[in-house]
Amino acid sequence: MRRLELVPTVPHLFPATQEAIREPLFSHRSERFSALFRSAAESLRTISGGRFHPVIAAGTGTWANELMVWNIVPGARRVLVISNGEFGDRLLKQCRNCNPDTIALKFEWGEPIDREKIESCLAAHPEVDWIFGVATETSCGRANNIALLDEIAAPRGIRIALDGVSAVGLAPELFGNEHVHVVTASSGKALAGLPGISIVLLDESVKPAALENRPEALDLAKIIAAESSSGMVRNTLSSMQLMALESSLRSIGDCVEYSARIAALKERTVEGLRRIGIEPLPGSNSRMVTAFRRPPELRWSRMLAAWDAAGVDVYYRPRYLEERHLFEIAAMGDLHLEDIDRMLAAVSDL
Repeated sequence: MRRLELVPTVPHLFPATQEAIREPLFSHRSERFSALFRSAAESLRTISGGRFHPVIAAGTGTWANELMVWNIVPGARRVLVISNGEFGDRLLKQCRNCNPDTIALKFEWGEPIDREKIESCLAAHPEVDWIFGVATETSCGRANNIALLDEIAAPRGIRIALDGVSAVGLAPELFGNEHVHVVTASSGKALAGLPGISIVLLDESVKPAALENRPEALDLAKIIAAESSSGMVRNTLSSMQLMALESSLRSIGDCVEYSARIAALKERTVEGLRRIGIEPLPGSNSRMVTAFRRPPELRWSRMLAAWDAAGVDVYYRPRYLEERHLFEIAAMGDLHLEDIDRMLAAVSDL
């Protein structure tokens, strides 16, 4: 019986991806690698509605955010970072490390962003020309209202940069927002590849800012320039990771059907756990990840034991979940209703 990881850190690989990673490694300077790179990039363009240039580099989701920050913040007049959770706070720290003059607008953990508070902040700081935020705040399972941000940004000529690591692949509507100009992603989340590839999706109008003291590995202009070289990458990228990403992108297509299928898994999860008295956190509306309130400790221990015996893992160990007595269930990649039913069956009698 295969272990069922229902966590926001491990995607379930599609059959084509499982087959792809069995291939022997080959050089990142080969024509085969270049062809694979072009195919993956074209799929990412399709997902982003054809408006964004996909920058593909070795790294994690956090590294993708560093690439975004160190190439946008230095060229901004002033940046506002909106946070309502763990990853918004991390993005704020990244922006302040780059420019201590960054403005923070912090909502309560898991709280929805609020038009009045944002507009009041912008009225006090009319020099802001970029808003940074998190599309899906994984720590509470909230898909933030990016359409609202877009409405606020429009009359002010403000551009938006998003941590989309837990959104891209399952939020095709994200790229319909006119003032969203930069979105980050990762191969190892909803895109259902192997971890290890950072992705920065740039609107064609965005040019990386010039900065003399920027770390060499974070120079986005040089990474983009390398796309005309052999292999199309500046830093070594594993052919296995790229093959996994390219095959998973082919499997999910334009993400519309994939997104609907994962949303159905969430609905089954929420309904099934509600039947045994487990409620989701209000506003935990992300298709990918849902936060739930833990039951009393004795019952919680029994649930964990039942899931472990059934070969099911849920997400509860991070500090930000422990402190709030929450756990999360996530669905990424090749998961089906029978997988969710297996998880539910394990605790249905408790």
